[in-house]
Amino acid sequence: MEVWIGQERRKRERRKQQRQGQERQGQERRRAERRRPRLLPTTTGLPARRAVAALRKQHIDPAPLLQRAGLSEQDMNNQENRISSSAQAKLLEFAAEALHDPALGFHLATEVDPRELGLPFYVASAAKDLGEAIALLGRYCRIINEAIRVQMTRRNGDLVIDFHVVGVPRFLAGQNAELAIAVILKSLRVITGRNVHPTKITLVHVRNSDFREFERFCGCPVEFGGSTDELVFSNESLAVPLITEDMHLLDVLRPICDEAAKQRETPPASFRASVENEAHKLLPHGRAQRHNVAKKLAMSTRTLARRLASEGTTFEEVVDELRRSLALQYIKTPSVSLSQAAWLLGYEGSSSFNHAFARWTGHSPSVVRQEKQLPAPA
Repeated sequence: MEVWIGQERRKRERRKQQRQGQERQGQERRRAERRRPRLLPTTTGLPARRAVAALRKQHIDPAPLLQRAGLSEQDMNNQENRISSSAQAKLLEFAAEALHDPALGFHLATEVDPRELGLPFYVASAAKDLGEAIALLGRYCRIINEAIRVQMTRRNGDLVIDFHVVGVPRFLAGQNAELAIAVILKSLRVITGRNVHPTKITLVHVRNSDFREFERFCGCPVEFGGSTDELVFSNESLAVPLITEDMHLLDVLRPICDEAAKQRETPPASFRASVENEAHKLLPHGRAQRHNVAKKLAMSTRTLARRLASEGTTFEEVVDELRRSLALQYIKTPSVSLSQAAWLLGYEGSSSFNHAFARWTGHSPSVVRQEKQLPAPA
């Protein structure tokens, strides 16, 4: 009996030590998680997971593309994990190229059920009319993607919704932008029960002018290569009532969304991305100089240089690499002539563009366009 009692005591002691060890490991993991730099800004990753599914459907291994974008299979497998907004934008671009689908973002959006957006969709669906629903989506969209900022103004009585991104290079987010616009319109049509549409859409990135499929879906003219990303809704359309209106649900969800959005009020991950986004807007006007970009960011040129230096780069390097990335995109876009590409990149003439392109790639832009042999993105 005494032997048996001794064995049971030792067993209990071992189990106690195991539990204590597991608790210590859990505490260490939580402390490490708090110390680990967060990949700001973040997103729920719905588009990224859709892109991975599309790749697998075509028997394309997503692992190399995930690695290029700075993601992993584990990131995709755990639906609860938020991922880097910048990494998601890159993955959509890589997937579009691998799938030979220049409209991948839009095509993925057509398969999305707006309910998958979660809280922002449900709170918007409880609104009284389209105008209130749009305001709620704009207010709470950062719950889905922290990189998105929305500003709403009135222009000649119409509502102008201006989108911009922080912490994400806008020139690498064309697919993501088209997906977001399509999902927003799809959501508004579900909650109104009508084929509502803006009067005009403007997007910053450049693409083929014959993207009729997207324009037909949007139900309005779509301008690419604009100075800002914006949707314009007529004042009349804002009064369209919702078939899903629920004042009680709105009262319940609004404070929950306020708290969730507050947790997503995060600073941009990269100052460089902010510089790239401002320089991108100024390039076509030949005004992407240091002092102009600094003014747009409300700082001195010395502060701009110091903050870029803290990220291991210079203003000249940022603009040169931005031009290189954009040039490779324009070369793949047949509707953009080489002279137009030179203008969009801020060069005074084609000769300056040709010289820079040869420095980047070792070939002239006309040769690369004819042979369709593009170097890998930087």
